[in-house]
Amino acid sequence: MSLTQIYRLTTALAVLLTAALTSVLFQPARLITGYLQEYPEVRLMHLDDAVIGLLLALILLLAFELYQARRLYKVSQKLKQHRSRHAQLLDRLPYAIAELDNQFRIHHHNNGLQTLQNTLGEQAIRQQITALSQQFSQLASYDPAHLEQWYTDSKGEPHCIEWQLYRSGGNYFLAGRDITRRLAEQNKLTIAERILENTPIGVLVADTNKRIQYINPAFEQVTGYCSQEVLGRSPAMLSSGKQGPEFYSEMYDVLEKEGYWQGEIWNRKRNGDIYLEWLSITSLKDDHGKATHYIGMFSEFTAQELVKEKLRTLAYYDGLTSLANRALFNDHLKRMLGQIRSKKLCVIFIDIDGFKRINDSLGHPVGDQLLVAIAKRLKEHSRDSDIIARWGGDEFIMAIEVSDSHQGVEQFCNKHLYQLKQPFIIGGRELSITASMGVSIHGDDARSTSELIRNADIAMFQSKKLGKNRFEIFSPSHHEELMESMEIENRLRIAIKEQQIDVHFQPQIHQPDNSIIGLEALARWHDPIIGPVPPQKFIRIAEETGLIHELSVLIFQTSLERFKALQLVDPHLMLSVNLSATQLQESYLPETLKHITGNLSIDPARIKLEITEDVLMSDIERSISNTSQLKELGFQISLDDFGIGYSSLSYLKDLDIDEIKIDRSFVNGLNNSDRNKAIIQAIVAMSQVLSIDCIVEGVETEAQLEELTRMGCDNFQGYLFHKPMPEAELSTILSH
Repeated sequence: MSLTQIYRLTTALAVLLTAALTSVLFQPARLITGYLQEYPEVRLMHLDDAVIGLLLALILLLAFELYQARRLYKVSQKLKQHRSRHAQLLDRLPYAIAELDNQFRIHHHNNGLQTLQNTLGEQAIRQQITALSQQFSQLASYDPAHLEQWYTDSKGEPHCIEWQLYRSGGNYFLAGRDITRRLAEQNKLTIAERILENTPIGVLVADTNKRIQYINPAFEQVTGYCSQEVLGRSPAMLSSGKQGPEFYSEMYDVLEKEGYWQGEIWNRKRNGDIYLEWLSITSLKDDHGKATHYIGMFSEFTAQELVKEKLRTLAYYDGLTSLANRALFNDHLKRMLGQIRSKKLCVIFIDIDGFKRINDSLGHPVGDQLLVAIAKRLKEHSRDSDIIARWGGDEFIMAIEVSDSHQGVEQFCNKHLYQLKQPFIIGGRELSITASMGVSIHGDDARSTSELIRNADIAMFQSKKLGKNRFEIFSPSHHEELMESMEIENRLRIAIKEQQIDVHFQPQIHQPDNSIIGLEALARWHDPIIGPVPPQKFIRIAEETGLIHELSVLIFQTSLERFKALQLVDPHLMLSVNLSATQLQESYLPETLKHITGNLSIDPARIKLEITEDVLMSDIERSISNTSQLKELGFQISLDDFGIGYSSLSYLKDLDIDEIKIDRSFVNGLNNSDRNKAIIQAIVAMSQVLSIDCIVEGVETEAQLEELTRMGCDNFQGYLFHKPMPEAELSTILSH
């Protein structure tokens, strides 16, 4: 039964009860009849007490209802006013508010939610409500669901809305507010707190009653007091007694007038030690200019000196090896040059051979440990007067003085080369290295620090070029060679860009019919300024300077373009093209060669890729992987200079070799060396058993050809038959 039904039933009972009481107690009919009998002209009628009582009760009830209706009208008007004010208040709040039913549908909302809905879209609001409603299954009955949503406004600025969903009875209330500023303030506070916690400067915060409210870890470290011992106490607890009351009175007067004070002050640590500190006090004021807190920041002078020493170490010493760095080495070298001496001053540049391989294979942490061990060994076997520095990466530099310049340097370098060759134990692993050294002697070809260092660097590169694990003393010829290499490098860059690299072809001959079965492409370069440059020279420079990839692609492209024209004359020809060590290690090599042959419509099966054994050994796993992919594409693999390298027979199996080329060094001494004959016979026999093609290089005389033919050789390449020639000349030969 509803409240309205109960009210109506109660009203009806009240009317009946009022009528009954009126009829019994007052007998209204008798009273009215007696009153009317006094007026004879009034005609009497029969009246009933119950009816009159009922009429009176109804009249009273009507009057009460009118009173109630008027009161309810006033109440409803006030309620409308309240609702209007509440709606205005909700619209002015910086929140998005909505009332939801038990199906999480929005019934009422304020302007804040409407604004967000216009910005984010109705679907986005709906997603937030769905996500919040799903949280209720994991929450207690009165706990609100909560989540945060980031969005970007029309100006491109990010905002974060915090949504909360409350439950009350059968309805839900959604509230959202922009907490971007609060998060930013929290972030600022977090940063400020981290700065205070990590700064080496002691910080103290006191209220206007000079009671400590906060200290940072640096305060504890300097003074020895922990926070529990100082919070709520006066900073005067640190007083050493060295300054009198007038000192502090003047300090606070300045602080009061200017809001800032700084100066030296003697304080006492927890253990009783007195120390000198530099103290800065700032007065923190509110919006009305009234001081609310005092912030004191101090640093102990002894600690400050440690910081200066640390900064000096960072500025002049290598962070990994603790050796001097470039700046300090240059300072020492300048000082040594300014001194009068009877001995010779030498600069030695040291580069660790193959360090990159260790770094790449074992990781940089192992490489760093190795550098530390190398630095330690260099120091252990040097004199106190020797200056040792880490120049950078795996390079070290030394400045020494010797009595006899060349002999003394040789002894010094040989000693260090020997020591560096001894194994290093790094993380339980035994590592062996070698080094290349370059020496520059003051007075011979260098007089300044820059010349000494430059010449030592040049000599070091010369020692690497000559085989590594050695030292070279600088000579002018080294500098001339370096300048020549730099000139070739610059011209080579232009030649590659302008495609000035040409290709000649040397035919490969099959006996006894003397037919041309294949061609080897050989790069040629004739620069318009520096003239012809031998292939071994510009290819070496390309490898050293990182130009080898661009050069190799250009040579391969040019070779195949020329070969395509020659195929029109003889479609059965094979083409051999050399691959460099760098090329063979490139993961994208197969795709590059596939792309070039595809563009020129050349069958990869007509191409032999020549690689040498030393190229294979630079990274055998990568070599096997790349050659396998090249074989799958149809290319043939030829092993060049066979017999002079490692000659591991497993290569012939793992690399699926199609051809081996016997090196010219065995042919040159063929007629005078039984060993050369035996080696050639063994290689030829092995190739026949393994069904691998075999070509002999460097055949230059009829006597060599006759001997090789008796051994079973039938494929040859050399000046006896043809020299390398341009495409046009070769095309003429093929046409006849």
